[in-house]
Amino acid sequence: MAQHRQGAEAPPQVLEYLHEHKTVTLATTSPSGMPHAATMVYATDGLTLYFSTKPESRTARNVAQNPRVAFTIDEYYPDWSQTKGIQGAAECLPLLAAEEIRRAAQLFREKFFALADPVDDLSFFHQLSFFRIIPSEIEFIANAGALGATGQALGMDYHRSLVYSVFHNLPRQDVAMVSGQLHTVAFDAGEIIVRQGTPADKFFIIVDGEVTVLRDEGERSVPVATLRRGQFFG
Repeated sequence: MAQHRQGAEAPPQVLEYLHEHKTVTLATTSPSGMPHAATMVYATDGLTLYFSTKPESRTARNVAQNPRVAFTIDEYYPDWSQTKGIQGAAECLPLLAAEEIRRAAQLFREKFFALADPVDDLSFFHQLSFFRIIPSEIEFIANAGALGATGQALGMDYHRSLVYSVFHNLPRQDVAMVSGQLHTVAFDAGEIIVRQGTPADKFFIIVDGEVTVLRDEGERSVPVATLRRGQFFG
């Protein structure tokens, strides 16, 4: 339902870092607030990350209840002052349309040449759930040359820069204009708000109640997420 930001602007070194690395550590929370971190292989399209996991995994179950996540991509450097990495906050949503799943599978094939999965056979992927990580904020840690010294020290400072934010470059008057365009709509229980495969031309913020996300699979619709007050889609 949410549109990925393929054309989102970020420094070239950040896009290169995302392209070169292979795993992301994704932090999710359960409905009771229990945190969970899991490492996933990922593919990218600009700043957007894709991963897949079993539908019954803890990550998938947590995301179904709360799509707001945090993530990090990094590696260990013997010289701590040379540390690089990416930290971010994001929204994580399941891919629902067949063309979205096929596109994500193709991105994996392009990044992992040894991948044996048949990307054109969508029946193969019914045992998996694919997700899109849409960053709302990204910080890039790049210490090389910034600390003036090498070595290790507990509690050492790391040089980090906010390289992407959905609101970072939005002037105050534009924020006010967007807020002024919002209006309240109400839907009855069981009413369809948006349908899979139709143009995404509206943005919804849930003020009260909850919304169930269903994925069409032939003759039946399968629940894949539940969104609640304060969450958004569209």
